[in-house]
Amino acid sequence: MTRAMLRAVGLPARYVSGYLHPTPDAALGETVTGESHAWVEVWLGGWWAYEPTNGVLAGDRHVIVARGRDDGGDVTPLKGVYPGGGPQSLGVVVEVTRLQ
Repeated sequence: MTRAMLRAVGLPARYVSGYLHPTPDAALGETVTGESHAWVEVWLGGWWAYEPTNGVLAGDRHVIVARGRDDGGDVTPLKGVYPGGGPQSLGVVVEVTRLQ
């Protein structure tokens, strides 16, 4: 929605998908389970990343996976086909570690 509103007033904007480190004050080297997340970048003479979910500028806790025009098929976090038989399930865990 934010991206669409920015474009409606003539500002170039793009969708960013990635992960968010959930602990702002994590110790260096501490590994935690990350969270799938998305935010928006707007062109204001340079790309500015804004994360409307938490109302903050995207920063060191945001891990970029992909950028695209739209939040649909442009930047899906995971996609593929499994040509097997029988019941199937998929589980994914992303671990992130603060390095700096």
